[in-house]
Amino acid sequence: MPLQRNSGLDLLRGLLLLMMAMVHLPTSWSDRIGQPLGFVSAAEGFVFLSAFLVGNIFLVQQDRSGFIAATRWLMGRAIRLYLFHIALLILAFTLVARIATTYQTPAVLNLLDFYFLNPQEAAIAAVILAYQPPLLDILPMYVLFFLCTPVVMRLASLWGWYAILGVSFVIWVLAQFGLRVQFYSFLINSFGWRIPVSATGAFDLFAWQFLWVLGVWFGADGRFKLSRVLVSMPSVLMASFAIFGLFFLWRLWSGPSGFSDPLWHFLWIDKWTLSPVRVINLSVIVCMLFGTREILSGLRMPPIERLGQSSQWVFVVHIATTLLLLCFVGQFDEPLGGYVGLLVMVVGIGALFATARIHRRVKKIRVGFA
Repeated sequence: MPLQRNSGLDLLRGLLLLMMAMVHLPTSWSDRIGQPLGFVSAAEGFVFLSAFLVGNIFLVQQDRSGFIAATRWLMGRAIRLYLFHIALLILAFTLVARIATTYQTPAVLNLLDFYFLNPQEAAIAAVILAYQPPLLDILPMYVLFFLCTPVVMRLASLWGWYAILGVSFVIWVLAQFGLRVQFYSFLINSFGWRIPVSATGAFDLFAWQFLWVLGVWFGADGRFKLSRVLVSMPSVLMASFAIFGLFFLWRLWSGPSGFSDPLWHFLWIDKWTLSPVRVINLSVIVCMLFGTREILSGLRMPPIERLGQSSQWVFVVHIATTLLLLCFVGQFDEPLGGYVGLLVMVVGIGALFATARIHRRVKKIRVGFA
């Protein structure tokens, strides 16, 4: 059964994009906005929602036109994201790098440190998605997950979803115990791999693949199972609200770290390895939203919905805008506050709404010429 485009999903995507952009902008507002729903950020929500949509649309395409056609559709999406990524790399390695070296902007010099040390090697590695500077490590993750999704869908049809989820869960558990570091140590020792782990992106793909697989499963099959559970066991929804309340109060009381001991934070709450608390926190939010979807269906915010409708373009412009803003305000030791921080926030967020508006008009013009 196809998942029709609806304002609720567009609104959710728009809100997540807005939160993500606010966090990336170098202002003092970022920490306050970063995790308003406990120990989960916009990144986890956006990855899960994207996987959910991919899983549903892939299944619809497969039912209508076959597995090859569905795979072709998804590969087209992956190529488009890859081209967006290449455009951002060109911007970062040319204009942004030039401005940063001219004005000696610490934020950008640190952001592209491996590129400044080894420009040719870094450029080649970035093209093959091996070198991923901060902010430029998000689209490569999506590209790789898109490429792997047809394999996941095929194996799920052969083995069943529980087997796929089980394998994905085991990989996630191993990631909590350093699988990524072991993998790159193997590459370094066996093939002379010269790119440090720190330059391969902040996201641990061995961990985050579990969130992607969960989302794909939820879009293809899991939402029907959850619907039956919530109907037959209303206490599950009540428990989700209770657990969410605990996480919300814990976050409010302790701040984003959750623990005073950095080791405990890494083991239980770390974002980049998608630690257990984050998985649980996101899971209960999904249950809450899914269980109350009929109540929330009437909620409308057209300007934010338009951000969700133009999500790819909005996301790319938000990264480009953040990089350019860092060139000019990244020389400060502390995040910008006061009127200057507010101005940076207005410029950054304004660029997103302008992008959505322009994209909407371009689409109307295309339809007019079709």
